[in-house]
Amino acid sequence: MASRNFKSGFRRVVLDREPSQLAGFRFAIAIAVLLLAAAARAQSQTVASRIERSAALIGENKLAEAEQELNGVLKIAPNSAGALDLLGTVRAQQGKLAEAEALFRRALSIDSRLVGAHMNLAYLYMLQGAPIKTVSELKEVLRLEPNNSEATYKLARLELTQGQIDECIELLERVSSSGRASPPLIVMLGDAYLRKGNAAKAEERYLMALNQQEDSQGALLGLAQVSHLKGDSRSVSLYLARSRELAGSSPDLLYSFATVALRVSAVEEARSAVEQAIKVRPEEPAYFIALGAIWLNKSDVFEAEQAFRRALQLDPDNAQAQMMLGYALLKQKKYPEARAYLEKSTAVEAVAAEALYYLGLIAEEQSEDTRAVELLEKAIRLSPSLPYAHVALGSSYLKLKNYTRAQQELEVAVKLIPDEPKVHYQLALLYARLKDPARSQEEMRIVEKLKGTSEGTGKGNIIIIPTPPNPR
Repeated sequence: MASRNFKSGFRRVVLDREPSQLAGFRFAIAIAVLLLAAAARAQSQTVASRIERSAALIGENKLAEAEQELNGVLKIAPNSAGALDLLGTVRAQQGKLAEAEALFRRALSIDSRLVGAHMNLAYLYMLQGAPIKTVSELKEVLRLEPNNSEATYKLARLELTQGQIDECIELLERVSSSGRASPPLIVMLGDAYLRKGNAAKAEERYLMALNQQEDSQGALLGLAQVSHLKGDSRSVSLYLARSRELAGSSPDLLYSFATVALRVSAVEEARSAVEQAIKVRPEEPAYFIALGAIWLNKSDVFEAEQAFRRALQLDPDNAQAQMMLGYALLKQKKYPEARAYLEKSTAVEAVAAEALYYLGLIAEEQSEDTRAVELLEKAIRLSPSLPYAHVALGSSYLKLKNYTRAQQELEVAVKLIPDEPKVHYQLALLYARLKDPARSQEEMRIVEKLKGTSEGTGKGNIIIIPTPPNPR
């Protein structure tokens, strides 16, 4: 399925007017052609023109002709970094990712400043679910070209999705202070502040983006989330309505609308949007993952399971679908099958921490507390801010009567999710074991208070918000 994503990403990015996660190889090839023009002085005119022709053929999706042309170039100039980079692009679109990576690496060994090859590697690693490698390549692009807006957007987005909120804010504030921040980057800065819990700064950035671009769906969705935090349901409805109108029949915009509608508890609106997106683009597995997440939020585990299975029919190697299906099976206590899917998904860095957390829950459910501790500690090493992993680990330590470690983990958890009743319940149990009835009773009062409000999630697991589709 990776080859499908490479091809569609390559074709569609030319249609994007703003930097976005959907950008792919067209951008890298455009850079390569510009670099080749500068390098023409050092090469024969024949070689330079043939490389430019190859880039044009790739742009027209004539991969066989492009490959033939590039092989001819490499017979004449075997150390042409530009030709190797473009041949890597061909291999990537053919689904031969290992060969593509080797070609990009070879191009960079000849010319380490070839920005196009670094961007192509970043995109390849993104598709493979390897965020650490992706970040490394994007940072190298920005070292070579500090004003590269595409690399800035991708790096900031990746840092945001990986929970590196402070790094994301630092990067985007630096861009903003230089006057180079586009509305999408300003929206992302608002998203980062929202994730950090600073609703005031988030709202300020969203309004700034909306002032620059009145049809910014991202800004409207951000303001809907801020209004939800304020308890202003009327404003939530107004912002969602404007955003839904802007989405029209665009599956990508419908998907974006659905993810935020789910966050602000507009579950039916989210489901309607995703189902419409599926009608327009039924071959996109991410939309079925989103639909499954929505069914989970409606507590319909069977429908969620069917949606995740459909995603895996479309993309059998989709680690997120494997992980989500494993979670749905876990909820049904189908532990052997759940474990099988979750263990598969741990091989992919992007979802490994969450999958290990769910495996830890299975071990905990089956009274394998020592095994649960091992899995949960591994999950936390991969993602220290994964809140419910700390809750589960604290619970496991409590069962093992390691009260010092239980208290450490639960205190971390209560800082991350102060309005989660389960954390306070576990703390109440802990203080009771430590023979501190006053603190135990205080924690139980907090539990009762949260149960009586809309603040507590009471789910004892991760709030499931689907990640964006693979870059197309």
